[in-house]
Amino acid sequence: MTLLRAGTRGSDLALWQTRWVCERLRAAHPSLRIEEVVIKTHGDSATEQLFDADWPVGGFVGAIEQALSARRIEFAVHSFKDLQTAATPGLVVAAVPAREVVYDVLVTRELVELDSFPAGFRLGTSSPRRSAQFRRFFDVQVVPIRGNVPTRVAKIQGGELDGVVLAGAGVKRLALTLDHVIELPTDRFVPAPAQGALAIQTRAHDAAQELVAVLDDATARRLVAAERSFLAGIQAGCHVPVAALARPDGSRVRLHAQLFSPDGAHVAETIESGDDPESLGLTLARRLLAELGHPM
Repeated sequence: MTLLRAGTRGSDLALWQTRWVCERLRAAHPSLRIEEVVIKTHGDSATEQLFDADWPVGGFVGAIEQALSARRIEFAVHSFKDLQTAATPGLVVAAVPAREVVYDVLVTRELVELDSFPAGFRLGTSSPRRSAQFRRFFDVQVVPIRGNVPTRVAKIQGGELDGVVLAGAGVKRLALTLDHVIELPTDRFVPAPAQGALAIQTRAHDAAQELVAVLDDATARRLVAAERSFLAGIQAGCHVPVAALARPDGSRVRLHAQLFSPDGAHVAETIESGDDPESLGLTLARRLLAELGHPM
């Protein structure tokens, strides 16, 4: 019987995602035994630190990657959007499973409508992208917050906030029952690159790489490649407001890319299709950087 140790963060969502992957691996390989190894990352320790210029690269994945490189685990399950765009030497994304929903959701204390959004709305988010997108359309008071999904929702219920923005994928995976939820249209609120996707990471050329590859979804990998290529071309950290969403366009990939200035006051945006996902992402990155006056 083969034993694989799966590295994961300890949040409810991270554990759900890891257990979802493990169930499918056991179904594909009945003789496989998997042990769960919870690893605390910088993001789990620095719960008050905001996603600004001081946020370290790989803040949610670095400790897990170190454990993988040191052979303390055989594979790791990440929210793909947490992975830095530059691959860690010796490690590979061996599988990108079928993607969950990509949109953001607005969870509110009282019923609201996007067409008649209340002025002065107290919006909880630590994401520069979400902050810039809401400020583009509405008069909102952005309140920086950190914490897992239940913690952020509790701030609404306690009256500290009028609403929070969450990834729809996390809400669905945790099967949360919430009173007032608005699915934000992706044509106006373009999600983060790789939102809703998982990355199963292994050591390169390790036996685990072949075992977990059975869960790879070619379409999800291709679409995420375009989004992350755009992000890589921007050369931005998580403090820069950037968004990208790729969808199939026949045999091609259609990429909706969005880049805000660091203060969120200006935006460059485009939609284009291409045959090569990575080339498409880089091309759009150069174009939007030039529009904002920051050529590569």
